[in-house]
Amino acid sequence: MNQQILSQDEVDALLQGITGESQKLEQEEEQVGGIREYNLASQERIVRGRMPTMEIINERFARNIRVGLFN
Repeated sequence: MNQQILSQDEVDALLQGITGESQKLEQEEEQVGGIREYNLASQERIVRGRMPTMEIINERFARNIRVGLFN
């Protein structure tokens, strides 16, 4: 009763993912129509400093949540 759960192609794909080969292939793909994929986890463009508009939005959001929870 030797049941093969994964096919050999699936095993190879998993092994490529572990070694990082699949990530290299994704990076080598050509840009279609000039559109570039944006990675939210990247640390490329971190804004350092104050963001007054975001502070106002955060304060209003927190105030509305507080009012909603306690009233």
